[in-house]
Amino acid sequence: MSALLSIFSALWHQDLLALQQADLSLLYLCLGLLIFVESAFIPAAALPCDSVMILCGSLAALGILNLYMVIGVLVLAGWWGSIAAFYQGYHLKESRIVSVWLEKVSDKQWQTTDRLIQKYGLLAMFFARFIPVVRSLLPMVMGLRNTILPTRFLLTSPSSALIWILCLIFSGYGISLLPEHLSKIVNQLLMLAPLATLFIALSSIALGGWIRRRANHKHKIAKIKRIKE
Repeated sequence: MSALLSIFSALWHQDLLALQQADLSLLYLCLGLLIFVESAFIPAAALPCDSVMILCGSLAALGILNLYMVIGVLVLAGWWGSIAAFYQGYHLKESRIVSVWLEKVSDKQWQTTDRLIQKYGLLAMFFARFIPVVRSLLPMVMGLRNTILPTRFLLTSPSSALIWILCLIFSGYGISLLPEHLSKIVNQLLMLAPLATLFIALSSIALGGWIRRRANHKHKIAKIKRIKE
């Protein structure tokens, strides 16, 4: 148990020296658990999964992790995590625990999730993977509202997990090949990527809502003019 906790601590603090000395089987286990829990449960949204996956890419480039193994472990963990989130909504919608989790979600995150589902349907899974909180909230809402058939969700979820993980893993892999002063700058920018993605998503939704309201307003004015004529 202490070995697992030390690995989780090393991942949290991105301690390369400690990770180099860690047992590889336990390291893969901890990585899988981290991605699974963050993808499955809303309260775990604060876990630094995006930065950890970038770190995994760097570790693979250094030869500490096997690139194909880490991709396989993380894709499975992300897939199973989203399935767990979906079935929380599908089967546990009356559960007090799930209700408490959903009550803690902000209005903006609800709006982002609803708009993604309405506009993109299952394709929303691909966008949600890159937005903290929404990536666990969206599959739960899909199960809660029965908007998507479980079989279709099961088939789409691994593809979205694969794209999300490949983007971050290869970002970390590429960073390790840069000169040290550049890699630090790029790494810091990538740490901010989830916040930037969330900002872009919210801005797009707000802009889309404003355009629709403006179009509806113009339509109402035109209708009133026709009536007066």
